[in-house]
Amino acid sequence: MKNLSKTMFAVLATGLLSCGLFCQQAQAFSGDVLFTGRVKSSGNSGAGTTHLTFTNNWTVSFLPVPDGAYTGTAGSAATMTNFSFKGTGTGAILVGGTIANEWSFSHGGNTYSFDLVSLTSATITHGTIDMSGTGIARINGGDASAATWALQGTGRNFTFSFASSSTSAVPDGGSAVALLGIALAGIEIVRRKIKAA
Repeated sequence: MKNLSKTMFAVLATGLLSCGLFCQQAQAFSGDVLFTGRVKSSGNSGAGTTHLTFTNNWTVSFLPVPDGAYTGTAGSAATMTNFSFKGTGTGAILVGGTIANEWSFSHGGNTYSFDLVSLTSATITHGTIDMSGTGIARINGGDASAATWALQGTGRNFTFSFASSSTSAVPDGGSAVALLGIALAGIEIVRRKIKAA
């Protein structure tokens, strides 16, 4: 019985140590950032594959003021990555999967970026562009947070001269900590049952 208790204690200690070492590698963050710039589409959404071509550089907007992890970055030059999608509305899908570095910029020694993982909606007509999606926002390639993304604008002949792209990063709601708590509670229940036997 003593050997079993020592084994369970060793497993518990190893689990806590692993969590302490590996859970600290990336810190989730939050914040909102808005960009302005120009983008051109190859046509209306829904008519085959639609290509978006960004005129770089875009600019981190001064209003609304970037907040959270993006505080103080207004005025930074940002680079957007061209991409293609098929479909329209909620049926739109990215061509080629995740778009790495859909946007990126550097400020104050940090590099901020966003990987567009999927579209939740995409509609382009002659005078408007309205898109949204989800992905992963990063700082220095490591710190990562789930994020929502939007691209909106107006223009003529599929050139949107005032377009804005915004991203809102939201930290993990604590699911990893909750799972650890459930696992530890389970270990304690097993330990008590073994002790009672």
